[in-house]
Amino acid sequence: MSAIRRIRWKWVLAAGFLAEVVILAVFFLLLLGATLAGVPEIAQPMSTLDNVDALVSSFVMFFLLTLWAGKRLESDFVLHGALVGAVGVLLFSALWLATTDGSLLDQPLPYVAAHVLKVLGGITGGLVVNKRRQRLRPANTD
Repeated sequence: MSAIRRIRWKWVLAAGFLAEVVILAVFFLLLLGATLAGVPEIAQPMSTLDNVDALVSSFVMFFLLTLWAGKRLESDFVLHGALVGAVGVLLFSALWLATTDGSLLDQPLPYVAAHVLKVLGGITGGLVVNKRRQRLRPANTD
């Protein structure tokens, strides 16, 4: 069976979607916290705090959600991780287009870097799942 037919799209879509939701939730919690502290300007979209959050959360959330999805997979862990990251990039890009007047090319550089980190986080999560599975697999004694 080809790799495309082995892709578990349900888990790819669920992990990518949940990772994006968590990233947005963290941003809104930071914005709420800054507002309650009386300094809402430090957490506005495209502020330094938002950019740092986007970069760190993008890698971490996609890494963690790929680990979660990887528990339900049998093979092609790195491919699944890359696809989880790609789903996140597509979701954010759709959100960007729906909420701004600009094109995808108008995204600030930290957001573009965050997209790369989403895919890298997914790939890294896939590598970790693969390594764990290899460790758990009994040694073949032919």
